[in-house]
Formats: sequence, structure tokens, C-alpha cells
Amino acid sequence: MKTAVPALAVALAFSACSTTDDERGETALPPPTTAEVVVETPTAATSPLTTTAAPAPATTAPAVTEPATASTTVAPPPAEEEPAPPPGAGAGDSFYPWLGNSGYDVTHYDLVLEVDPEANAIDGITTVHAVSTAELKTIYLDLSGLEVSAVKVDGVAAEFSRERTELIVQPTAPVPAGVGFTVEVAYSGVPERIDDPGVPFVRIGWFNQDGVIYTANEPSGSMSWFPSNNHPSDKATFTISITVPEHVTAASNGLLVSETVASGRRTATWHTDDPMATYLAAVYIGEFDRHEQETREGLLIRDYIPSSLTDEQRQATLDALSVTPGAIAFFEGLLGPYPFDAYGTLVLPFSIGFAMENQTLSLHGNQTLIPLIIAHELAHAWFGNSVSPGDWSDIWLNEGFAHYLAFLYLADYGGHDIGALMAGELQAARGANAVPPGSVTVEQLFDFPSVYQRSTLTLHALHRHLGDETFFEIVRHHYRQSAGGSATTPDFMAIVAHLGGPEAVALLVSWLYSPEMPSTLDKPSSSSGE
Repeated sequence: MKTAVPALAVALAFSACSTTDDERGETALPPPTTAEVVVETPTAATSPLTTTAAPAPATTAPAVTEPATASTTVAPPPAEEEPAPPPGAGAGDSFYPWLGNSGYDVTHYDLVLEVDPEANAIDGITTVHAVSTAELKTIYLDLSGLEVSAVKVDGVAAEFSRERTELIVQPTAPVPAGVGFTVEVAYSGVPERIDDPGVPFVRIGWFNQDGVIYTANEPSGSMSWFPSNNHPSDKATFTISITVPEHVTAASNGLLVSETVASGRRTATWHTDDPMATYLAAVYIGEFDRHEQETREGLLIRDYIPSSLTDEQRQATLDALSVTPGAIAFFEGLLGPYPFDAYGTLVLPFSIGFAMENQTLSLHGNQTLIPLIIAHELAHAWFGNSVSPGDWSDIWLNEGFAHYLAFLYLADYGGHDIGALMAGELQAARGANAVPPGSVTVEQLFDFPSVYQRSTLTLHALHRHLGDETFFEIVRHHYRQSAGGSATTPDFMAIVAHLGGPEAVALLVSWLYSPEMPSTLDKPSSSSGE
């Protein structure tokens, strides 16, 4: 997901090295159960919000105590509770109760967008193809802002209303359980970015900057530009058709299946056959040149470079992106084949302060093209994109794996020492009082010391404890078990329990949940050490 550039640039200075064994055969696992791994998870310490350019170190807020006297003690006003969503609205996420919906599974999204870049306006028709899992008298979709002009269910006009970020659809007759149905929504307007409590450093969704439109949605921003079941637990395939002025490029996820020009307008249609979470859907509009290369195995890599670059800048950009095939090969050696039909990077002609792993076409500003960040966004193809968080509180599974794998790649690429790198990460995380990544609050969703650094240290400590063979067997099982879907921390814990044993689980728990961060990367018992 988003990667704070200055913090990663600092981490790059610690770049390190590790070697891993070749992919090995695996032992079949029984289905994971949460009953096998029951842990008490203490409440996370509070920390300040991260900032846009350089995430502030997380610090534990000191308790303020005063003498309790009748004249001075005043009870604080009760916190205003967010109203619960109505039945059917919300997917049950612990951080975002209003995100996603229940009663149906989406199988495919068909987006047809007419975009006026100068006005930053869209006219859209989104058709949601879904299967009902319960009788639906009301169908909820997530949509923020924009004006809805018409809704149809299975081709028949339906009544609709709006509440908060919910589009509430009343079909003329209930949709029976277990049947396929469609909801077609016609809408228009200027997308308004989302103020998301988990992303305090930038409003998310649909961006328009310096003649370029791009999307960065994680976690809730996609509802600023199309209606959806906006939670990563419900993935679907996508077809995204974008019509723009002829002189600009329109890029998106998956493969470009057609591109036509008529009456001064260009229509590009993109399709992805692989399930995708809504937060990873992408629209890029601007003046870009397409550059193609392939891996040795024939995987298409298509990068989009600003047309405004000088020859020297263009070559420097392409040189920076030349690490991509090698990084793909490195991750395939650890994890298995790259999960999608194509990969690539769209490079913006300006700085944005983060990068984003939009599925198959990552987003970078012009300042994030360094091997560590390129590898970080690529690693999300396996962890984050193919295996998505089952709940947004499981964010460490996204960022910890992407961050750690990127450092392993960087170590292999640059020939540095992984121990020195992790020692530096440990010092930085301890200095920032990194809160437990397994019990962050929504406001700490992208807290760098916790969700990136301490999560990375969690995986490195597990790696040291188990050794290459068992550690990567666990990682591959975690990936293959949930590829194309989503996973939770208990899912991962169960795999660690089966393959690593109780000592490994205790180590994992101490790093994920202990308010006091471990002071060493050594094993938690004196019986063994590296």
C-alpha cells in the first residue's frame, strides 16, 4: 500500500543482505482454525498520527494524573459513538463498520467512464454483477458524493436513496438467495476525495494534479469515483473503459484489450481476469509514453512514463525501472509465480509523497524510483493484492510482508548484510516506541514505526527463529492458502502453529501484541539461538 518516501529513504541507508534456499516441497496442512491459536491481545498504546512527508514516530501518550478533589475533578464528556450501519450495510470490518456490504458477493465490475480532465468531471455507468447470499429486499452499495441519476436491477428501474456513503437500492421485487443479479448505476459529477481516519496525511481517492488524473484509494477512496462493495473481503474481476480527449492516455488495471479513437475522443478498455479488491482499482489519465519489456518467462511489463521528460530524464527513469524483471524473478523464487497477467509502473511527473500498489500497474511519483520502493510495491502483488486483508486491522500482513520482502530483495541486489539492516530497523522502531502492529487503531493504520518497521522485525525474528526452510514454507503456505482472496492474522497464526510450533507462536505474539517491544531479535528462550 502507501509507502512514506522519506522513511523508506532512511531505511534504504540500512540496506542489507540475506540468502534464501530454493523453493522446496511442502507438507499439506489441515485447515487453520482460530481455536488452535488463542492469544490475549492487549490494547495498543496510543500514538500520534503519521504525517505526509515524514511519518512522525509513534509515542506512547503519558498518563496525566491530578489529585481527585470534589472541586476540581470534572468527568470528560462521553465520546460520540459512530452510529452502526443498518443491516446489510457494512461488511463487519472492525475499523470501518460502514465499508462493504453483506448479502451478496460481487463477481465482476463493468465501469464505463467518460472523463473531462479539464473540468475534472466524470459521467459514469457502473454495472455490478453479483450473486446473492441471502434474500435481498434492499441492496447497499458504497458511494460517496457524485450525483446518481438512475439505478436498474436486472435491467428494471429501481428506487434509490442515499445515507452517508451508502447508495440504498430498492428493487421492485426482492432478489432471492443464491441467484445472479446486476445493479446498474448511472452517475456524474466531480469526484471528491475522502477524509479517511486511517490516512490523516492525504485525502484519498480520485486525484487531479498538474494535468494528470490518478487514483490512490487505500483503504476507502474508490467509492469517490464508482459504486461498489468496498471491502477487500469481496473481490471481483474488472472491465474499465475510459473515454478521454484524443491527445491523452488512459491506463488502468490488467490488460489493454482495445483502444479506439473517434471524433477527437480516445476510448481505452482494460480488463483483469484476476480477482481484485476495490481499493486497488486504478484510473490514470495524462500525457504518457508506454514502454514495454518482458521477463525471461515472457511476462509483459508495461511502464508509463511522462511524455514531458527530457531524453536524459526518460533514460534515467527507464534505468531505474530496469530492476523490475530481476525483482519479479527474485520474488517468484521465494513465493511462486507472479499472480497476474502483467505488471508495470506509472510514473507521475511530480512528487506525491507515497507510492501505491494499484493491481498490475503501481503508482510512483518521480522521487520513489529506488530499488527498495519499487520492490516494496511489487511485493504487494503477492501480499496485499493477491492475498488481501480480511479486516483492515490486519494491515500488518500487507505492509510487513511487502517491507520485509523488499529488504530481502535489496540485500540480494546490493550485497549487503541483513543483520545490519534489521539492527538499524530495531533501533529506529524502539526509538519511536513502535506500538504493537497486531493491535493498532484505525488512526495508526499506516504508522510507519509500527506497521512497517515493527512488522518487518516480526517477520525477521520469526525467520531467525525458524531458519530459511521452515520460514519460507510458512510464507508460501500463507500465500497459496489465500491467493485470490483475503486472510487474517489468526489465519497466519494457525499456519505458524502447525509448521513452526508453540515457540514460534509465542515469538510472533510477543512482536505483534506486547506493549513492550522485544529488545532483541534473538529467540525468546535461552534454549536456542542463532
